[in-house]
Amino acid sequence: MSIKLENILVAKDLSKESANVIRYALELGRKFHAQVHVLHVMPTVDHAVLNMVALTMGADKLAKLNAKNEAELARQTREQLQLIIQAETELAEEEVMHPPRIEVHHGEPAPMILSVADQLDVDMIVLGSHSKGRLHYAFLGSVAEKILRKTNRSVVIVPPQIGR
Repeated sequence: MSIKLENILVAKDLSKESANVIRYALELGRKFHAQVHVLHVMPTVDHAVLNMVALTMGADKLAKLNAKNEAELARQTREQLQLIIQAETELAEEEVMHPPRIEVHHGEPAPMILSVADQLDVDMIVLGSHSKGRLHYAFLGSVAEKILRKTNRSVVIVPPQIGR
């Protein structure tokens, strides 16, 4: 059996472990000459909070403010991810065949990661795990667990210690 990876999706927040997880995915991309997609899912504001704010300031004003803020946060997130990718690419021993692509979306993390994985038809999803004390060894993070249960794609979970 031959392993073929053409598209890899790495989904990560902007925590300090992000660089390690992105580095891992980029290295897989280099070894398999695969396109790496770096995804960050920005959480949405709870509907109850939005309704309360809409009552105070008006739904139209809130919609405009929300769209402006989401666009600005997405721009800033892309810049942060680009800096991480640039630093990791400079550290690499091999040249990157396919420059990584950045994806920034809004929504609930697990469903959005699964949706983007389907849209891009990725072969593998790379996720980081969070160290959460003694229970870390018994349970994965809720996002990673949901993805493992609901996808038919290969999933790699990168622990926080990798790459340090």
